[in-house]
Amino acid sequence: METGGAKGRVLIVDDQFLIVEFLKIWSEAHGFEVCGTAKSAAGAVEEALRLKPDCILMDVRLEGGKDGIDAAIEICKEIDTRIIYITGSSEGPTIARINEDHPFAILIKPIDPAELGRVLERAVTDRT
Repeated sequence: METGGAKGRVLIVDDQFLIVEFLKIWSEAHGFEVCGTAKSAAGAVEEALRLKPDCILMDVRLEGGKDGIDAAIEICKEIDTRIIYITGSSEGPTIARINEDHPFAILIKPIDPAELGRVLERAVTDRT
């Protein structure tokens, strides 16, 4: 996949503008191309299938009826991408539901920019 010199292509899915901007700034600062963004599960699926990113930064709670876990399951049926969940929900039932989807990583908000960079690096280099 052509990345134009970037380390990899990232799709950001979150319904909060400031979080999207934070994730975009720090993804790009770590050498990744942000190829798109989405605010809803439906938008995430549409953009992921169109853009085919290397990894997706996926919030759990999104606009609309479905959540990020629903979107990730649908996306991964169609394309090979890594899902990195970004969530403010650290309660047991949410984490258990995320883990059923075999995420690449789960990062709890607030996100440490250095940790984000390390996880993105692993997501594109540890392909098994």
